[in-house]
Amino acid sequence: MRSGLVARIAGGGVLTVLIAGLAGCASGPVVTADISQMSCSAQLAYVDMQVDKRELRNAENSPVAGYPFLRANRNSVLMGKQIGAAISEGQAADVLFADWVAQMRTLDREARISELRNLSDAELSASQIETCAEKLASALELDDYDDLSKVVFVPDDYLDFQRIAGFYPLTAFAAHFGYEGWKRDNLGSFDLAPEALLERGAWQSYQWIGRGDTGSSSLAVQKIKKDGFGRLILTVAELERLAQAYVPEFSVLTKSDSDRIGHPALQARGAQADVDVEQPAIFYRLSHTWFSGQWHPQIIYSVWFSERPSQGMFDILAGNLDALIWRVTLDDDGTPLIADTIHGCGCYHLFFPSSSLRRIEVPEDGDIRETAESPAGPVDPSILRQPVLWIDAISHYLLAVTPARNSEVLHSVASTLVPEQELGRIALGDGTGYASLYNENGFVPSTERLERFILWPLGIDKPGAMRQWGHHATAFVGRRHFDEPELYGRYFVPR
Repeated sequence: MRSGLVARIAGGGVLTVLIAGLAGCASGPVVTADISQMSCSAQLAYVDMQVDKRELRNAENSPVAGYPFLRANRNSVLMGKQIGAAISEGQAADVLFADWVAQMRTLDREARISELRNLSDAELSASQIETCAEKLASALELDDYDDLSKVVFVPDDYLDFQRIAGFYPLTAFAAHFGYEGWKRDNLGSFDLAPEALLERGAWQSYQWIGRGDTGSSSLAVQKIKKDGFGRLILTVAELERLAQAYVPEFSVLTKSDSDRIGHPALQARGAQADVDVEQPAIFYRLSHTWFSGQWHPQIIYSVWFSERPSQGMFDILAGNLDALIWRVTLDDDGTPLIADTIHGCGCYHLFFPSSSLRRIEVPEDGDIRETAESPAGPVDPSILRQPVLWIDAISHYLLAVTPARNSEVLHSVASTLVPEQELGRIALGDGTGYASLYNENGFVPSTERLERFILWPLGIDKPGAMRQWGHHATAFVGRRHFDEPELYGRYFVPR
């Protein structure tokens, strides 16, 4: 029960204070201690102290205050509310509570793997820390729900004080008209046939090396284990096969090396990130969304470019690194329901609903807020299963989504599929250890754009900069996050 857990955590309090003092006095290497003699709560406090001191915190998910063995995302928040609803309706909620804790435990575990790898402290055993975290989590029971639900929280990625200081009600109009102009200039390409796109220049087609081999990528979604919420519980191998089954082909109009897809690289700790175009990679991750009364699995793919090259002295969009993110959401039988895309900055959010969904009218359609833009209209699910994504040179804007095709007319580049979590623990080129592509605030350092000096009144921190999963605000005018679990229900319903 909660009282017993509090007592166990508090039991390490004196030692935790001592650890804090040691860490605060040290200015050089990581302070080490014999953590095997500490309580589990003190061990976690010690590790967190070292991670924070070295500014190695993985910012993808939010800490849960008072529960250092858990981290939360926006799905966690909604799952907690669903447990509360079940309890209020007199339903048995023990299984849901256990699966909720397990979901947040998984988020913490994945973050700690990167943090401990990047800390490079041989004295800290990842397995020992994991054992302690699991021990503390296992002590939680349904009676702890009230206390835990109060602290499972994910902050908004919008900065209201900037909106107030920047007279947002006025500056939003300028942003609205600018976005309308961008749509007029760029969304017409979705009406073009592949033959017309090919006439634009030289293309390179990035494909997973096993694409088309249906035997190696098939996976019956219906047969995968689910938790009490109905979310998929995948093994590492199952997730890889699921990613293989829906991986797109990325066809990129190529004018320079900045249009080549590669693997982000770090030469040394603190160095500016680059992209190794000799190692083309397509990154993937799993998430879930709540739509039409149930949880649906999502596979998210991302590709990276070394830069968005400058087109002049005052190109406010140019900068180091660029990325395109593509997400496909599945129905119970594995049929794609909808896909959507953003850039690594959270910008240019476009929706590609399947023909099984219907767009509904929403308030944003009648005012200046950004709404769900669907430039291709309804898309057949068979296209969304393994589409060809046509990407422009320089800007890396998505130009079109077309069916899989014989790509012999394009230069094909074999690409590997890589779990996206690997970007949180990249082997340094100088051989001194590992580091994350992202800083402790969830941004890729040195990817800021000049547009931040113009768009700051809209309340998004560092607009244009590349950012970590969980930190993609996607609307300059309005309020929207890419990882909102109820996002699609705002705009679409089943036919």
